[in-house]
Amino acid sequence: MLKHLIPVLSLIAAVILLVMLNFTTPAGIRPLGVLVFFTAVYVLMLGVSVALVKLFLNMTGKQVGKKSYMYGAVVAFGPIMLLLAQSLGSMSPLTVVLTVVFVFLGCFLVNKRG
Repeated sequence: MLKHLIPVLSLIAAVILLVMLNFTTPAGIRPLGVLVFFTAVYVLMLGVSVALVKLFLNMTGKQVGKKSYMYGAVVAFGPIMLLLAQSLGSMSPLTVVLTVVFVFLGCFLVNKRG
């Protein structure tokens, strides 16, 4: 069930993002629209990152399991953090490095807990 749910939700999120980007303006989107936008970006990135993690695991010959979904969830949060930093105007090389470190620490935690 879960392996079919994430691609479908990612496709729905991509459609929502396309509609939002074509039919709304940044000034008229309101706070709920911002929440929907960031949630849709996260769900889309979750689908992409889970697919990349599964592809990587298949290439290395390891078994794909529940841990791959957790890795995908951690990796998907990296672009969201960068997008939030860009929207706040605080994007710098240090921000990118700290985001990468955060993602690596999250993956390390998933590896140790699993």
